[in-house]
Amino acid sequence: MNRAMRITSETFVLTLLLLAVPTLLTAQRLGAGPGQIPTSPVAPSGPLGIAMLGIILAIVGLVGIAVILSDIARRHEEQALYLQAHVSSTLSDRPHLALLPIAATVHVPLWRPAAAIITLTGRVPTPKLRETVGQTVFDTIWATWPSAQIENRIVVEPYRMRHATAQTFVLGHESK
Repeated sequence: MNRAMRITSETFVLTLLLLAVPTLLTAQRLGAGPGQIPTSPVAPSGPLGIAMLGIILAIVGLVGIAVILSDIARRHEEQALYLQAHVSSTLSDRPHLALLPIAATVHVPLWRPAAAIITLTGRVPTPKLRETVGQTVFDTIWATWPSAQIENRIVVEPYRMRHATAQTFVLGHESK
C-alpha cells in the first residue's frame, strides 16, 4: 500500500507541474515591447479549466487504482507460492510419498472471500495412496488456510507404476 501511495502522489505532483509550466512560460512573455499592445496570458479558466482539472484527477485516480490492484495481485501470487512450497515440502518430507510423481499447483483468486485452489496431479499405484496424498495435503493446509479447496486429479495406474518400480529395482540391482 505504501508503494501505491508513493506512485499516486508522484503522479499528482508531476501533473500539477505540467499544468504550471505553460502558465509560467506565458507569464514571462507578458511584457510589452515598444509599439506592442500588452496581451493577457491564455490560461484555462471557467468550465474548460474545471474540465481539464477533472480529467487530470480522473487519470491520477485510475493510476492509483491500477497500482493498488497490481499490489494486491502480487501479494496473492506470493501467498500462492508460499502454499505451493508448503505443500510440496510436506509431500517430500513423507518417505512413502517422496518418490511418487505428484505435483501441487496453487491458485489464489484476486478477490478475498474466494478460497485458494490446490490442484494435485500425478500418478499413484493404489487408490488408498491417492486418498493418503489428498488427506495429507488437507491436514497440512487446514491450519493455515481453512477455506482452501483441493482438486485431487491424481490418477491411479497400478500396472504402469508396478512396472516402473520393478524396472527401477532391476536396473538398480544389475548395475551393482
